[in-house]
Amino acid sequence: MKRVCLFNFPPMEDFHGYRIETFDPLSYFPPGSRWSRYDLIVAGLNGWDKRRAIFAGAAGIDRLYRERDPNYMRMAGDFIDRFRDFDLMVMSTYNFIHPELLVRELKKPIKVLGFIDDPLSTYLRGIPYLWAFDGAFFISPGYLDDLPFDQAIARWCEKPATWWPLVPFPFQRPESADETFFRDRDIDVVYVGNPSASKVDRLIRLKRHFGQRLRVHGRWPFKGYVGYIRGLLGKPVYPHRVTSLTAEERTQLYWRTKIGFNMHFSDQPYETGNMRMYETPAHGMMMVCDKAAANAHARIFEPAREAVYYDSIEQAIEAIEYYLAHDEERVRIAKAGFERFWRDYEWESNLLKFLKWCESLRTGPRH
Repeated sequence: MKRVCLFNFPPMEDFHGYRIETFDPLSYFPPGSRWSRYDLIVAGLNGWDKRRAIFAGAAGIDRLYRERDPNYMRMAGDFIDRFRDFDLMVMSTYNFIHPELLVRELKKPIKVLGFIDDPLSTYLRGIPYLWAFDGAFFISPGYLDDLPFDQAIARWCEKPATWWPLVPFPFQRPESADETFFRDRDIDVVYVGNPSASKVDRLIRLKRHFGQRLRVHGRWPFKGYVGYIRGLLGKPVYPHRVTSLTAEERTQLYWRTKIGFNMHFSDQPYETGNMRMYETPAHGMMMVCDKAAANAHARIFEPAREAVYYDSIEQAIEAIEYYLAHDEERVRIAKAGFERFWRDYEWESNLLKFLKWCESLRTGPRH
């Protein structure tokens, strides 16, 4: 049985010959343990508490290590002791182990670094660590402007890298995906996601146009009223409370919805392939999604055949109205996206393919 340290997946005793375990670094940092505001800004935390330093970036990790912070050193020591003899170590969230420790203390495991929030975090939580890993994966095939991610990472190092789609851990597949599954839906448009300033600005424009036809859910701060609080900061108000959903509630909502709206964090066409991009077609919705750098969105779902893409919110509104009025075309695209997901992006086959790729790095140079 090969042993794997992997984040973002629950522990699994036997996944096709791999024993998968995870680790919680935050449990080592008592809530309320704080640095000064200056320290946090230097670490790139913008006022977050010390517990978040381990995910904030290389500067925060480096300071915790150099100053021998007792909580950090205890966490790092336990991590090393536990995973020293593992076969694979995949940092599929942000790396929180100082690269000097990775190289000196974790020689046996094949180490793979994830680039998961790019381009926003590339120079903050990616490149500074890359030298200490044997390979890397990226979840967005688009990076910046006309530059795809595989070409970008080749600029930074000569380490092997692969695209690993950000496919959700298994969710419920409908027992029957017949014609009525795609056609008989009573909700026009849905967006489920957490807020950022730019995303809320875009949702305000969508909500003004679609009104009650657009359902918005997510884990929004202040009991879902953060859209109102924006007014105190001089920003446009989203005058609606946004409620969260359980996994079962989200599934039932998706199965009732005709069109799933998707957008990424960046205002410009940079990254692509967030989890919502896979969830939407997987539940039989037709996806309307923003475009990516280097047209990388087309690599995930084929434009106009498996998904519909837009350049602006105005274009998104036009597309949604068009396909709501042309149901046959909506159903055709929804079916094609659904079939593509379950053929190419189902989580189990993607995870197994990725782990086998990681193992192939064993023949390369070792630290």
